[in-house]
Amino acid sequence: MKIAIQGIAGAFHEEAARLRFGDRPIEIVPCLTFRELAAAVATGLADKGIMAIENTISGTIQPNLELIREHQLRISGEVIMRIRQHLGGVPGSSLQSIRKVYSHYMALNQCRPFFDAYPGVELIESEDTALSIRDVAEAGSKEMAGIGSALAIAQHGLIVLGEGIEASKQNFTRFLLLDRQPQLSISCNKATISLVLQPQPEAFTQAMALLQEHHIQLSKIESLTIPGRPWHYRYYLDLRFEAEEQLDELLQALAPITESLHLMGKYTAN
Repeated sequence: MKIAIQGIAGAFHEEAARLRFGDRPIEIVPCLTFRELAAAVATGLADKGIMAIENTISGTIQPNLELIREHQLRISGEVIMRIRQHLGGVPGSSLQSIRKVYSHYMALNQCRPFFDAYPGVELIESEDTALSIRDVAEAGSKEMAGIGSALAIAQHGLIVLGEGIEASKQNFTRFLLLDRQPQLSISCNKATISLVLQPQPEAFTQAMALLQEHHIQLSKIESLTIPGRPWHYRYYLDLRFEAEEQLDELLQALAPITESLHLMGKYTAN
């Protein structure tokens, strides 16, 4: 099974994919950007995709919600993984020899307090954590280090200079499992939908009331502006329920007060 991830081998996305599929054999399809990941699944280059959607420190990656919808992908599962950020350098390097540290901006943000004790270290943003680790390994400089996963550090022959340097130990990322088509599921208790409400003042209040009426829990909501339509929004909702019939009835009830309504996927909550 081919699984598209954002980043190269050793990225946290690969860790999430292997966590999801356990001992099942998978082939990782590396994609430099999230857009490439979505396209890989949509075009059949990969069978499935694993895409980060939110982090407990950095928040929601809102553009990824748009990518999933635009590529007409279906959410068929989720993976919640604790993120442990490690500092990797070439053999022979040390915290005292490091002058530049490279990583994705989210990883840097999660680790900035660690470097307060090292004011001479420059933090430099890059496109991907695992790519940063690879670049440090190829450069071979004792003045360079990268922040990434233990998997990436080991794969590229670096040594760990700092283990678990993230500021918060409650650092979790939620990843979505993506498919081209809806997957048949024995059971599900969670769904993600997108909707644009009718342009009437009471529409949002009515929508929230319908959730309560159908005994569905709203576990997350995001609003994104619609280009070319000032003060109009597309909402993305994560819903929890006990029976699929509740979801079906809710979607029917929402239809009259929405301009567009899409079920992006139903799945089992992690």
